[in-house]
Amino acid sequence: MKSSPTGTKTLVIRFSALGDVALLVPVVKEFLNHYPDEELILLSNTQYANLFTGINRLEFVGADLVGKHKGIIGIIKLFNALRKEFNIVSVADMHGVLRTHLLRFLFKVARKKTALIDKGRFEKFALTRKGSKIFRPLPHTAERYHQVFVELGFGPIPVKHNEVNLVKPSKATRIGDIKIGFAPFAKHAAKMYPLDMFKTVVSHFDKEGYQLYFFSGGGAEKRIVSEWVNYFKHVVPIDNGLSIGQELEIMTNLDIMVTMDSANMHLASLCNVRVVSVWGATHPFAGFYGYNQDISNAVQVNLPCRPCSVYGNKTCWRGDHACMNQIAPQMIIDKIESILT
Repeated sequence: MKSSPTGTKTLVIRFSALGDVALLVPVVKEFLNHYPDEELILLSNTQYANLFTGINRLEFVGADLVGKHKGIIGIIKLFNALRKEFNIVSVADMHGVLRTHLLRFLFKVARKKTALIDKGRFEKFALTRKGSKIFRPLPHTAERYHQVFVELGFGPIPVKHNEVNLVKPSKATRIGDIKIGFAPFAKHAAKMYPLDMFKTVVSHFDKEGYQLYFFSGGGAEKRIVSEWVNYFKHVVPIDNGLSIGQELEIMTNLDIMVTMDSANMHLASLCNVRVVSVWGATHPFAGFYGYNQDISNAVQVNLPCRPCSVYGNKTCWRGDHACMNQIAPQMIIDKIESILT
C-alpha cells in the first residue's frame, strides 16, 4: 500500500442513479485499501447511505436534492455546510452534471484541487449511433471512477474487475435448495425482457429443490410481483418497503441472480453473487456491466442495430424490439443451468 499524497480528506460526489452509485462502492473500497492514511467524504442521495455502511475511513453525507439542496441556492448551502464540517482539500466529481459542476466550481474558487470524470461521450456515441458504429469495449465505469483519483494526483490503483471468485455451490454438491433471485424490471422499457417470456424462464425453476425470490421497484412492478408470488409455488415472499441494506442481505444468500441491465445487477454484484443479465438496447461494451461479473454470462443477440442506446432510454427505431424478442427463454434457462451445474 502507498501512503496518501495529502493525508487529508477527499470529497467524492456521485448522485443517482442507483446502479451508477453502486459501481462506486468497490472503487472507494479499493482506494481506501491502497491509501491507508486517506479519508473520503462520500456525497450522494440520502437513500443510498446503506451502500456504504461499514466502510472504514469513509463518511457518507446525504444530499436532499428535492428539498433544502434544490437548485443553485441549495447547492451553495450544501457547499457551505461541507466546508464548515470537513477539512476537504480535493474533490472528485464522479458524475459531471450541472449541480456537480457548480459544486466543483465553488470548491475550485476556494482553492481546492478538483477533478472531473471523463464519461467518454464521443466513444459512446460512436458505439450506439445508427450507422458506422465503432463496436468495441469501452472502459468500465469503475475504471473511469479510478481515473478521477489519478487526476487528483493519486497513483493508479489496479482495477480488480473480473478477478473475484463468484463460484457458488453447484446443484450436485450443495446442501439445501438452490436460491435464485429474479429482477425482471428496468428503468426503461427498451432494457426489459418481455414479461410473458420472463415468466416462462421462472416457470422452469418453479419446482422442488429451488427457492425463488422476486425483486422489484414500486407501483406497477410491485403489483406484477404480487401476482407472480401467488402464481408460482416455490416463491419466498419479500416484504414490501425494504431498505437497500435489507435487500442486499437477502441477495447475499442467493446462489444466482437473473436481471436486466439494471440496478439489481449491480447490487447483486456487490454481494459477490453470479448474475445472468439479459441485454437488449444497451450493451456491456458501454462500460456498465456488473462489477466482477463474467461477461460470458450476459444473454444477448448480435444485431447490427445493437446497441442503439447507452442508457436504454430511446425508442426502438426498428419498431420490433428484436434485441429482446429474439432472445428465446431457453437461452436464459441454459445459461442459468450452465452456471449451476
